[in-house]
Amino acid sequence: MCSPYDEGAPAMMQQSQMETDAIGAGEGPQRAAPWSAWVTRQGWLRWCASHVPQSWTQWWTTSSWRQPLQRVLCGLEGILYLLLALMLCHALFTTGSHLLSSLWPVVAAAWRHLLPAVLLLVLSALPALLFTASFLLLFSTLLSLVGLLTSMSHLGRAQDLDQ
Repeated sequence: MCSPYDEGAPAMMQQSQMETDAIGAGEGPQRAAPWSAWVTRQGWLRWCASHVPQSWTQWWTTSSWRQPLQRVLCGLEGILYLLLALMLCHALFTTGSHLLSSLWPVVAAAWRHLLPAVLLLVLSALPALLFTASFLLLFSTLLSLVGLLTSMSHLGRAQDLDQ
């Protein structure tokens, strides 16, 4: 991709940058330097080296500060997650309590009408439940009898297991 600030761009595509002072008087067209030129000049590195105290640079180059800092950051992250969970619970609780307080008359009226229907449903399901329970009891008894008859028909194996 060809950008207007590339050094190999044709003369028509090169754009100039005008630096002006407070009253707007310019110093003429100048080439715009890419940001990488500022990084590679390393003037900022020399400025930092001369203005940062030596004890700070020694502290930064040692690796013993990273582990306590990581512990502090993990603890802070845990506290933030806990606060987030508490805020979410608070929001859900207050919203839920408002919904329940506004829906309580509706629930009470529905319960008054639904209670007889639920009781009727349970009472009508009792014969089916009793039939199912008796069928399962009969079926398990039959299975036990089949197992007993099968084991009695193979007496040789039963005697071998006893010895």
